[in-house]
Amino acid sequence: MPYAVRVMSFSNDYRLKNVYLPQFDGFRGFFCFTILVIHHHYWYVNIPSNIGYFTMHSFFIMSSFLITRSLMIDKQRSDSFKTFFTKFYIKRTLRIFPVYFAYLLFTLLIGLLTAPTVYKPVLGIMYELKYFGWMLLTFTYNFKDLYALFADLTYNKSLAFPHLWSLSLEEQFYFIVPFMIYFLSEKALKRLTIAMIILFPIIRVVGYQWLCTLTDDNMHRSFILYRCTFFQYDAFFYGTFLALFDIKWSDKIMNLIFYALLSAFVLTIPVNGWILHLQTGESFAHIITGYDFMTRNGQYIYIDVLVNLLCTVFFYLCFKSENRFSFFRNKFIVDVGARITYSSYVYQYIFIIPTLLFVFPFLLEQLQIGRLASELISMVLSVAGLLLLSHFSYITLETYFLKKKDYFLSKVN
Repeated sequence: MPYAVRVMSFSNDYRLKNVYLPQFDGFRGFFCFTILVIHHHYWYVNIPSNIGYFTMHSFFIMSSFLITRSLMIDKQRSDSFKTFFTKFYIKRTLRIFPVYFAYLLFTLLIGLLTAPTVYKPVLGIMYELKYFGWMLLTFTYNFKDLYALFADLTYNKSLAFPHLWSLSLEEQFYFIVPFMIYFLSEKALKRLTIAMIILFPIIRVVGYQWLCTLTDDNMHRSFILYRCTFFQYDAFFYGTFLALFDIKWSDKIMNLIFYALLSAFVLTIPVNGWILHLQTGESFAHIITGYDFMTRNGQYIYIDVLVNLLCTVFFYLCFKSENRFSFFRNKFIVDVGARITYSSYVYQYIFIIPTLLFVFPFLLEQLQIGRLASELISMVLSVAGLLLLSHFSYITLETYFLKKKDYFLSKVN
């Protein structure tokens, strides 16, 4: 039987067809705010960086599951690989590219306008575009930190682009997944998925030891390990695992596993933070909110596996009961997740940067209203502005291209 019409055996409704899972959008909408909080780098209005790490991995796993499920269904409906591949990239390009490249054009404009001012070195936009712009354009920006290590370049010069690594990592998965789904049998896909889930933790440990021989900058090592495809690709294979494997364990067993993993994950924060506090004398709060927290005192050996397993079990529980985690079915956060999470993530530094450079210092130093109050007010203003811009982007720019997507898909034979 040709690859394009081979029927794949699914047993659960959530894998058999494109069943809408509102708690996915709710989860995405709620946890988008955790990323925004962490990226402001405040002292009081902040959360442990492990939570942000959990959020990013949940996005990767969720995206991979949805893409894999959609492609497995499209495979049965496509009469050729050309049709299958073209439809997929029409969908992804018109969803991802408009917002992404609009942000790049905006930052380029800001970089040119501030080039003759004292803000040029502060923003670092022109430096980043000069040395790493080609990586932003080719969706290889997640390799920037590794490249900078060997090219003797400053890896953290710019305030405008640090979040875009995740889009590069996702695009690299989007490039290979159509080939995986179309040309591999379900059995081969399952074997590949298991192999990647087993292999990458080993690669991470070896990679961490290797990086320790190359640099003493723990933050630089952290960025390489968090962002580089060589060390993070297994998160996406947990998503394919969700689409391929039907786990039929009882609710009692799944609940037990979930709460055991959740407890272990939560405990990693105070336990490792306190150990580091005793060893270094640093502030406990500063340690656990630092970007490099998870690569200190050996955490990285197990933290990725723990986070990926926790996310996967969480999603299985969502599949098994629509009423589970009902908080994530709240209409507001579902709407945020469905419509503006992506644009909010991309546009966030349009508000974070002026908040950090102008709003927060003005409140703290000029009005002298206290650090906690200054952080709270700044955060509210930043997030509110971002939500308004993202909503405007959705109803204008994104909706326009989504309509174009339907038009182009109708033209594909």
